[in-house]
Amino acid sequence: MPSSLHPATHEMRTYPLLRAVRHTPLVRSLVFPSPFPSFRPGRFLMLWLPGHGEKPFSVSAFSAEETEITFKAVGPFTRALMDVPPGTRLGLRGPFGNGFDPRPGALLVAGGIGIPPIRHLAAELEAAGRPFRAVVAAATAADLLFRGDFDRWGAAYATEDGSFGFRGNPIPLAEAAIRRAPPSVLCACGPAPMLLALRDLARRHSIPLQLSFERYMKCGIGLCGSCAVDGSGICLCREGPVLDDAALDRATDLHLPPRGPDGGRPPRP
Repeated sequence: MPSSLHPATHEMRTYPLLRAVRHTPLVRSLVFPSPFPSFRPGRFLMLWLPGHGEKPFSVSAFSAEETEITFKAVGPFTRALMDVPPGTRLGLRGPFGNGFDPRPGALLVAGGIGIPPIRHLAAELEAAGRPFRAVVAAATAADLLFRGDFDRWGAAYATEDGSFGFRGNPIPLAEAAIRRAPPSVLCACGPAPMLLALRDLARRHSIPLQLSFERYMKCGIGLCGSCAVDGSGICLCREGPVLDDAALDRATDLHLPPRGPDGGRPPRP
């Protein structure tokens, strides 16, 4: 039974913002008292900002005492969240969705703002004493979030501009890691083109997959259909955001631009 500290998934309760860290001009982490007794890596919570509504966020770090989210300012909601001061009470509910299944021998690949949930997964694997390897990619060196943690885990790095690590995308680094020693599973979060390239790579080498995709979400519980994946009947808020091989085989729209708030897709460039 949920306690007064740990509400049921559907219940929205407010918690004080304990502290915040600004990583870049557009990326910030927020730390709250842990509202949940546990939080599987890759699942998400719904955060309510008074006057702005509610949005889904992945977790970048979790303990029994504190829960951290890390986000990038990309719209009105997240831009407003960049300026919320410590002490402000924000609403949280969750956890929602399907997360990663942490396995020893995994290869973790993170790209851009997909780095935070992979950091959570890596920390869980480390705490359980399960070996893993990591590849982390971003546009520039400044965008490689949580470098201290990933350095400790021996990660390989790629940047689009070559300012740190391999110049280019993370796919060649992932392929080199697979050729050195096939992993038990490939877990990844990041831009859709990166995830689809990793899907093709893993299938060429018969590596099981767990890929976390992003979609616009409204309800968070599979009722509104905003995050539905064509061809599958899957709602990413419920059966995702992490999809395994069986779910990926059923999806037919992963190569298309995600739907927006009105349910339509943006025109292709």
